Amino acid sequence: MTTYLKLLTTTMYDGVGGVRYHIIKLKHYFNKANEMKVELSEKFLKWLILESLPTSFDAMKLTYNALKEEWTLEELMSIMVQHEVSLKKNETHSLALNFGGSKQFKRKGNSNQGTFNASASSNATKNERFKGKCNFCHKIGHK
Repeated sequence: MTTYLKLLTTTMYDGVGGVRYHIIKLKHYFNKANEMKVELSEKFLKWLILESLPTSFDAMKLTYNALKEEWTLEELMSIMVQHEVSLKKNETHSLALNFGGSKQFKRKGNSNQGTFNASASSNATKNERFKGKCNFCHKIGHK
C-alpha cells in the first residue's frame, strides 16, 4: 500500500510515452491503493494528475480550475492528450521556422552578387541590391 501511495504522489510526467500513458499509470496506482482499502476520491486523483504535469500544461490546469463543472477522468485524459499534440505541433512548426529561415541561397544572375538570406530577399524587390557590407565576409552587395 505504501509503495502505491508513494508512486501515486511522486510520479511526475517526464514526456516519455505520452501524457495518456502517464495518466493511465497514475490511475493504475490509484486503483491498486483503493483495492487495499485506501479511500481516495477520483477528485484527488485528478488533482494529482494535474500536479504531476509540467509547466507546459499550465494553461490547461488553469482552465480546469476555473470551470465550475468537473471533467471526468476520460475527458481530462482526452483534453490533455489534445493539448500535448498541439504542443508538439507548435514545437515542430517553430523548429522548422528556425531552421528554414537561416538557409542561404545563391542568387540567380551574376556570380559576383554572392549569397543572401531568403527572408531578407522578400523585403527587397528583384531589381534592388543591398548596398551595405556582409557581416560575415565583408563583401559589398549582400548580407
